[in-house]
Amino acid sequence: MKILAIETSCDDSGIAILGKDENNQLKIMANLVSSQTKIHAPWGGVVPTLAKREHQRNLTPLLIQALKKSNLLLPQLFDSAPQNARLRSENKIREILSREPDLLKKLLPFLKKYQKPAIDVLVVTVGPGLEPALWVGVNFARALAYFWNLPVIPINHLEGHMAAGFFQLEKTGGTYNLQATSYKLLLPAVCLVVSGGHTSLFLMKKFGRFEIIGETRDDAAGEAFDKAAKMLNLGYPGGPAIAKIAAKFKPTSYNLQATIYKLPRPMINSGDFDFSFSGLKTALLYQLQKMASKEIKEKTPALCAEFQQAAADVLVSKTIKAAQKFNAKTVLISGGVAANELLRQTLAEKLKKEAPKISFLSPAPKFCTDNAAMIGLAAFQKSRRKSAFKSWRALRAQANLRL
Repeated sequence: MKILAIETSCDDSGIAILGKDENNQLKIMANLVSSQTKIHAPWGGVVPTLAKREHQRNLTPLLIQALKKSNLLLPQLFDSAPQNARLRSENKIREILSREPDLLKKLLPFLKKYQKPAIDVLVVTVGPGLEPALWVGVNFARALAYFWNLPVIPINHLEGHMAAGFFQLEKTGGTYNLQATSYKLLLPAVCLVVSGGHTSLFLMKKFGRFEIIGETRDDAAGEAFDKAAKMLNLGYPGGPAIAKIAAKFKPTSYNLQATIYKLPRPMINSGDFDFSFSGLKTALLYQLQKMASKEIKEKTPALCAEFQQAAADVLVSKTIKAAQKFNAKTVLISGGVAANELLRQTLAEKLKKEAPKISFLSPAPKFCTDNAAMIGLAAFQKSRRKSAFKSWRALRAQANLRL
């Protein structure tokens, strides 16, 4: 089975193709992402209308590249369909993409020029995310599924993030295997999904079945990083910018500055598994208001290091407490913020010290950020159930979709 996956939940356009190799192992044949970071940087965050426009421009070129890389792009030799049937098909595509005119302009010529590829199922992120962005991917999938007569598997974006953590890239190439011979060796698992839009803890007792045990009450961790970086004039996205500057801070000087730049660890001892990062962001703002511009510039590395450590301390503490309470065999961390080296290292070290019997999993950093391969991986597991397959007519974007 070959899977074509589509991801447009936020500001990254993603197309991936997954299949089985000669050893019946899952292989990522192509995984392409078009980033919009530079477009949204001047605003310090994602502008939904701009994200929608760029997805329309990016998806068809990405699809062509992915099919070409997978050796699945074949020119149309001839079209034996009656003219009336062709017109009906084109009119239906126009109807499906009536709200995506830029996408329509690129997709129709592609469908006329190339054959239906050897794809068995389409997969698309239907939520959660920015609704204008989600609809571009959903309607793209609807148009392709209609024209190529393919079933579709709708995927929750957060499920994609978690699925990526259960697969490990082999050194020999792009083949992915499960990290254990059986999920029974990994489950139950406590999964922390932490990104620009999400900070949630899930308990997974069976693969594909989740229970929310904690979530943010206000800002997501990634959003707090973005806002902190904006206060410090570090640019967008905030997480990588703060991590880069924090790396310049020398720990030997920390004791001298600790009483001045100590930031709170919100809800770290709240007794539940919920998060709150608005207070951390506000504390940084109040600290900056006490400082002169010259001092802020000189002490930015110390401020970044403290902000990053404060966020990591809360995330790590809550995750380990949840894993211990629910007798988890595995802790998994995923999402864009999971690419943060300090967070990964702190969680791995604390687990080894406080709960050495619990395994630690996380995708490679490049698979933490939004990409279509993770959506395909989630669908690969779901494809074992017939109920996972839907008609293109049933697809809907759901901005607030929950697991």
